[in-house]
Amino acid sequence: MTDPADLAHEVLLRVAAFVKTLPADQLADLASGAAKLELVPKGGRPARATKAAPAAPSRPVSEIEAMLAELGTRQAAAQYLNDLKLTVAQLRELAKALSVAAPAKATKAALTTAIVDATTGRRLDSLALSAR
Repeated sequence: MTDPADLAHEVLLRVAAFVKTLPADQLADLASGAAKLELVPKGGRPARATKAAPAAPSRPVSEIEAMLAELGTRQAAAQYLNDLKLTVAQLRELAKALSVAAPAKATKAALTTAIVDATTGRRLDSLALSAR
């Protein structure tokens, strides 16, 4: 039985026999798309694919850090980061490289604010306090 049509027929018969044994709620989930059938090799489940490492920022961290140190306002620093068009993963990596604490589920805006506050904002605050 090497003919693809014969193999497909045999597989469909086995799937039909399996589906007949499912309870009504599981059949409803399959019908609605809330559940799916999955092919699992006879030896067991394959190992889950590992996530790829997040992409590094488009510019070197040292260059970004130097630019944030030069900018005169928080708004300019935020605009600079926005102009880089970094993804959330890249912003998270940048925050990590700059030793900026950021919540695990932080949004792009929250990450940008945290980075700006910890770099440009901290420097501006320090200058304001020392000018008094």
